[in-house]
Amino acid sequence: MARTPKVEEDRREQIIDAAMRVFAQKGFARATNRDVAREAGITTGLIYYYFASKEDLLKAALEERSPVQVMTQITPEMLEQPLNVLLPLLAMRILDLVESEQFVNMIRVLLPEMLHGATEVAPIALSFFQRIITFLSDYLKIQATKGRVRADLDVEMAAQVFASSMIGMVMRRQIMRDPGVLQYTHEEIVQAILTSFLEGLRPR
Repeated sequence: MARTPKVEEDRREQIIDAAMRVFAQKGFARATNRDVAREAGITTGLIYYYFASKEDLLKAALEERSPVQVMTQITPEMLEQPLNVLLPLLAMRILDLVESEQFVNMIRVLLPEMLHGATEVAPIALSFFQRIITFLSDYLKIQATKGRVRADLDVEMAAQVFASSMIGMVMRRQIMRDPGVLQYTHEEIVQAILTSFLEGLRPR
């Protein structure tokens, strides 16, 4: 039976979901495409119909199940929105995504690999993080042209600070299980970060 676009998309999603579970269970270095195929209930050969390698499978998982996926949903018109409109929306969507059980489980396993020299993982993860920084920097540049942020603002540094604040909160909540931040809702976290961040961006 011929594969329809819907069947192909569903199968691709099935493989990515299976890969995230396997990476979370075994880590990226130890996981194989055979493990992913077994988890997905398909043949190993079918994985190669959709993905050229295990690295490509990890890239797809990060592309479609990480904050990068949130960025791709932002339209050019939305980038015209002021900081106090778009940033809370972005921050809430990102927190909801990265604190999902599936994503957190994978990060808990991949993070030690990055820290201990799994050479395939770190460059892939860092490239996606840089895309997020570039997106935020470009957005702040647009806001600067509208006079909504300080003229002397280093937009890349500001983007780094914003992203690092989000990452720090997630790491303390989901990796360290710090009760000091687990007590807060996503709304409270976003409000706290943005209150401090936006105050520093306003024109003087």
